[in-house]
Amino acid sequence: MWLTAVLMFAVAGCGTGTSHKHEQVEERLSEIAAEAERPIYYLGPRFRDWPLTEVGADNTGRVDAIYGTCLAVVDGCSPPLEVINQPLDFSAWSMAVGCRRLPPVRGVPAVHFGGALVLLTGDSLVTVAFTSDDTATAAAAAEQLREVGAELSRAALPPPDTVALQVIEAACGKNPGDTGRMEPDEGPEPVGEMQVPDFTVGRLGGGELRWAAYLGKPVVVVVGDVPHVLTGIQRVLALTTNPRPAVIGLVWKPFGSKDAPAPIAEIEQEAGQVTVPVGYAAIPRPAVWFFDMAEVDAAHSGVIAFVNADGTVIRHVRTDAPDDAIAAALDRLAR
Repeated sequence: MWLTAVLMFAVAGCGTGTSHKHEQVEERLSEIAAEAERPIYYLGPRFRDWPLTEVGADNTGRVDAIYGTCLAVVDGCSPPLEVINQPLDFSAWSMAVGCRRLPPVRGVPAVHFGGALVLLTGDSLVTVAFTSDDTATAAAAAEQLREVGAELSRAALPPPDTVALQVIEAACGKNPGDTGRMEPDEGPEPVGEMQVPDFTVGRLGGGELRWAAYLGKPVVVVVGDVPHVLTGIQRVLALTTNPRPAVIGLVWKPFGSKDAPAPIAEIEQEAGQVTVPVGYAAIPRPAVWFFDMAEVDAAHSGVIAFVNADGTVIRHVRTDAPDDAIAAALDRLAR
């Protein structure tokens, strides 16, 4: 489940009998929290039969509070319960697989992901993970969450930041019961055409690029890093004949900072003047969908998707595909 944290912070206490006294562990957690850039949450000195037995932190901002005695597993040992605090990783969550929205817990958005309960507060994730993947018990434990140094309170946690919430909604859905992207063997295989998911992103030059505005007519979508998008647009425009479909671009910076995406002004400067509407997926999930659909490595090429009036992809090629392949796809779209 959350074995990485176990191996990082808890192996020393697995069956050795050398864990710090509980008060020393809590004192160490207080020291870590005092130096942290974000609020750090834990369950207090004990939850039910499990005392706070170990804490740890790393240089990414992650802080773990481990409860109970570490239980031996194949690759190390696993505690019954741990609380993980970490900043939201925008890039990783934009490609999350298998998350599911739950009803709010402690007044903030909650999801089930990786066999654990995950809460979004501010721009941080607070994960309550049980070895047995017991969501009901995790939700009960979450009622005991409090900031390190604060008294126990059942009050709502601070609300999520707007951008952080958008990332979680894109990955896991907006409403309880919604699910995010699944592994190929977890859902039905796509049959023929694929429906483009709705998206709204900032548009170069101002305003928004809304996918809903293009439904009802054929459209060519060129997706990728700025050079791939510009090249793809030029090639499509050079090969199209009347009646010309709508052509739009969707820029994604696959190797940009995951925590601080490049501002749209920087993308505008790199792109220069564009002759068709181009959007910027600062939260990359809309662009990632096209790359996953086409099974293209964003490091080497962009994607040109040919979408019919129903909003389904009928053909796709790489931005470095031969002219004949692009022309054939345009001809198919015009039928």
